[in-house]
Amino acid sequence: MQVELVALRHFAETLADEAASRLLNWFGRATASTKYDGSLVTQADLEVDRFIHQTVGSHYPRHGVLTEETSPFYRGDEFTWVVDPLDGTNNFANGLPLWGCSIALLNEGRPLLAVLDFPPLGQRVSAVRGQGAVWNGRPLSVQPPTEVHGNHFFIIDSRGFRTLEFTLRPKTRLLGSTAYDLAAVTRGMAVGCCELLPKIWDIAGGWLVLSEAGATVAPLLSGASVFPLQSSMDYADRVFPLLAAASKPIWDSMRAGIRLKAGGDRVDRRLKDQGWVVDL
Repeated sequence: MQVELVALRHFAETLADEAASRLLNWFGRATASTKYDGSLVTQADLEVDRFIHQTVGSHYPRHGVLTEETSPFYRGDEFTWVVDPLDGTNNFANGLPLWGCSIALLNEGRPLLAVLDFPPLGQRVSAVRGQGAVWNGRPLSVQPPTEVHGNHFFIIDSRGFRTLEFTLRPKTRLLGSTAYDLAAVTRGMAVGCCELLPKIWDIAGGWLVLSEAGATVAPLLSGASVFPLQSSMDYADRVFPLLAAASKPIWDSMRAGIRLKAGGDRVDRRLKDQGWVVDL
């Protein structure tokens, strides 16, 4: 298995390299259209999605592929690549150079390896289960602060910003890329982050990177779970509210400081319909 892991990691890095080249080629000239759920998609998303399917299919024909754009159905294969070809599409479409590609390989429904690549920044973080995480090739280990104060950053997504109330000491920031939000916690750029309605391709790679870097990552709500993925499940509309922090004590303090705003009934119903207990 160790020899196979080395080959799989190299393959994932190669996928990220080629995806970066294609995304950079489109950056600044891609046009966006609106999908059924109101989110954006560009030619870059679709081109990289096709490339991922074709390349995985030719090298590992027995592996499944789960992507945001064209294949949200999880068959339950022994190995499945979960990919967001362009995380941060709104940033990308508007010329903001904070976006990336998130690649994760699941084994029996659980993350085995991950590569999060952010081409405009020249930053890449990767991890293998049980082997730690690396940032641009250097070992990565979260160094939590002894005390959280008002000059630290706490990252939230736009839906969380509109729907949740935060009584937290750190300053809140919205970056527009779930993968980068999660990566930022591993590097100490933020002491924590909250993603209210992410999809599995948004978080699969980041979840492993956070865990292997020594951070604390867990569902924001109780009642359901993230991993292992459920076989024969369509993940197009499944959401996974998530909270990550530099340490367990910080995670606990942040969780205690999050509440659902008045008027958040629509989100509340959506979460409850998927088995989450909205105990905020």
